[in-house]
Amino acid sequence: MYSDNKLLRRPYPYTDESLVGYIARLADSNYYSSPDYILRVSALTKTERHANIFYPQFDSLCLLSHITGVSEKTLWSMAFSSVTLGKAKFFYATLVQAFGENIPVRFIRKQGPRLCPVCLQLSPYYRQIWHLHSVTGCPFHKCFLIEKCPNCHQPIQFFRANLLKCKCGFDLRNSSITTISAEQFALSYQISLLCQVPDIDSVNYSNEIQYLENLEASNRDKLSGYNYDLFEGLIAKDTIISDYVFFPLLELHTLLAWSLTQNDANQDVM
Repeated sequence: MYSDNKLLRRPYPYTDESLVGYIARLADSNYYSSPDYILRVSALTKTERHANIFYPQFDSLCLLSHITGVSEKTLWSMAFSSVTLGKAKFFYATLVQAFGENIPVRFIRKQGPRLCPVCLQLSPYYRQIWHLHSVTGCPFHKCFLIEKCPNCHQPIQFFRANLLKCKCGFDLRNSSITTISAEQFALSYQISLLCQVPDIDSVNYSNEIQYLENLEASNRDKLSGYNYDLFEGLIAKDTIISDYVFFPLLELHTLLAWSLTQNDANQDVM
């Protein structure tokens, strides 16, 4: 019924755009009230889409490819695709392929989206890396990602009429921002490097380097595990110009696991 229809406006996806974010942007570009129509004509359901998880053994992106003119290979590269292990059941993915690795699904944020208001001002699309639990800040603009609308205080939803506005009508690009700490910057920056986020090497972190170098030795010694390594890694990368100096042995899933543990510990204290 819908297979012969092509979208009137078919913007091409950005290199680091998430698939569910792209679907939302397509709906916005074509003035649909929500992404529901795009999902329906593509024979895709809403289940787990807010987490950007898609199932190669059940989902087909051929219809979405047809109505957008974007190759299936490109579309799959934008998704976190479920990795089948044995008799893994639908909707119960334990591993997903993301950023060139197989990572546990618990590292993926399953709540509503988080976003950087400044990034949206510059380029209005949803970044893949924002789906990661551990990424709470933007290393480019050194601010926290927001997950609630500052106007109505409700969680931001993917399935809304306008990509840049909350359901209440507030333009999310106008959200006030809060600066992240040097520690939070170091974590977000390192994850971005491992995920090969475009232009991450252009980020200036001279202020963070100064902060770290000014830390007293006793305070540095109190840093646990990867926090210490993150600091030392920033200084090493700033001192020795090499793509391989910054955490050559650190793996993405290891860092994500550690950061989740840190988040849980902080919540327990609170």
